[in-house]
Amino acid sequence: MSNSNASYVLKQKTKSNIVDIAAGIWLFTAILGQVAFFGYIAAFYGLPAINGEIEAWNSNTLLNQPPVVKGHFLDTAAFGTHAIGAGIVALMGGLQLVPFIRNRFRTFHRWNGRLFVMTVVALCLSGYYIVWVRGPVPTSFSELGTSLNGALILGFAWLAVTAAIGRRFVEHERWAIRLYLVSNAQWFLRIGGFGYFFIAQNLGAEVAFDGWFFKFWIWGCFLVPLAISEVYFRTRRSDRVSVRKASATFIIGCALLTIVGSLVFSIFSIQLIQGIVPA
Repeated sequence: MSNSNASYVLKQKTKSNIVDIAAGIWLFTAILGQVAFFGYIAAFYGLPAINGEIEAWNSNTLLNQPPVVKGHFLDTAAFGTHAIGAGIVALMGGLQLVPFIRNRFRTFHRWNGRLFVMTVVALCLSGYYIVWVRGPVPTSFSELGTSLNGALILGFAWLAVTAAIGRRFVEHERWAIRLYLVSNAQWFLRIGGFGYFFIAQNLGAEVAFDGWFFKFWIWGCFLVPLAISEVYFRTRRSDRVSVRKASATFIIGCALLTIVGSLVFSIFSIQLIQGIVPA
């Protein structure tokens, strides 16, 4: 380990335990929510694909256009890659950030990381195809958010991989965290939207799906987690105890919101799969 890496590890052990503990709590809640999200993807998209009944994908009427169109194999394959890949990313990504797994099972960490990067790149490219080739070209400010998200995924993947190859592990960790966050934008989009809907309604506020929050969250689903990660990076090495306590409290608050959003979306997805609510 280089002197800079050794110094960094020493600082983390002596200064930032409370921030890292809070981040670990958030990661635990995120992994649980993403396991549930993977279950939804597997049940709604994976099982019909295995059973040769992919026409069932068209029951999701919230999509701009039906996923399965006869005679358009490439379009269907692109959608399937994108939808099922999102579930795989959700299942694998969080495991890369767990210190116990990273330190004790290094071979798994390396191969899972390679598979994760290849999957998010395929997911990103299939998403570009769906948005820019198959569907109508985005024209609004909000529609362009997904394209920026894709550009960040490709850029962060490159930076994380090159840092790992160069054995710049401190730098690699940061880019890997950023990649994990932006590659799970579709999950954040869902739990953030459902969480906001649940909280706002219980506070008596009127919620509209074309309202300000949902227009903002198209960009916020990846920019807000990135901003929070910067708070984590900067405060985990702060010399001020008050700063670290405030950061830890803020991250715990994010964990609570993650739990709420994940639970509400999980209940909805179960009802969706069972046909209780329309797609």
